Amino acid sequence: MITVETIRERHSVREYDGGPLARAEFDALGAVVEECACESGLDIQLVGDNPEVFNVIARFGLIRGCRTHVAFVVDDAKARGATSGANAAANGATETDCVEMRGARRTAADEAIGYWGQKIVLAAQDMELNTCWCALCSRKKSRAVVAPGKKIRLIIAVGHGKTQGFSRKTKSVEALSSVECAKAPAWFAAAMEAAQLAPTAMNNQNFKITLLSDGKTVRIDAPQSGLNVIDEGIVRCNFEIAANELGADWRWERDI
Repeated sequence: MITVETIRERHSVREYDGGPLARAEFDALGAVVEECACESGLDIQLVGDNPEVFNVIARFGLIRGCRTHVAFVVDDAKARGATSGANAAANGATETDCVEMRGARRTAADEAIGYWGQKIVLAAQDMELNTCWCALCSRKKSRAVVAPGKKIRLIIAVGHGKTQGFSRKTKSVEALSSVECAKAPAWFAAAMEAAQLAPTAMNNQNFKITLLSDGKTVRIDAPQSGLNVIDEGIVRCNFEIAANELGADWRWERDI
């Protein structure tokens, strides 16, 4: 069962033992991936025996010794842009309208990837597996099934780490949150601690969570560019787990 303790124990791991997952581990994680894919409507695939995806040349951020990954397959906006643009134009939409529609779809998909991907990451942690969100990889070398007009948006490395990772420096809860009511309830402070531990690109933590004046409604703000929207989904997941574990009476201002 995923709890706040799972969040505390989980750290990004980039060095793995080079071995595959045991069949039982692969099947158990595969069931979680399938469940998340069904609930979210995302195309999420667990791919084994595919170390080539991590063979890249870079000075930092490399994944070593990992053979298994989770791939998120999405629409390729570039491949579909011309067709969707022509169809939209036929219905009276402008080029600007088309760009805005594609951007909105991409943003929604990215937030969902972060949210459901973090559920998979934490489930893996519960199975004593290590993980790392990975933007720096050879996605075209993945053996995931990618249909024409699709692409892999992001990959999560999964395996047995050489270590369990380590805690990283974070921004303070005060810097990441604000409260518009008289006093922050205990559940909000606990949920913010979980959000503070959420992995983000380059550890930037470009988000802010606000408890609104009613003391129940929560808003999350993040730049709508780059990997920030995926990070927003990851943060949402951690926050929800902690708030719900305490039985808090609360809600998001905007659902995914």
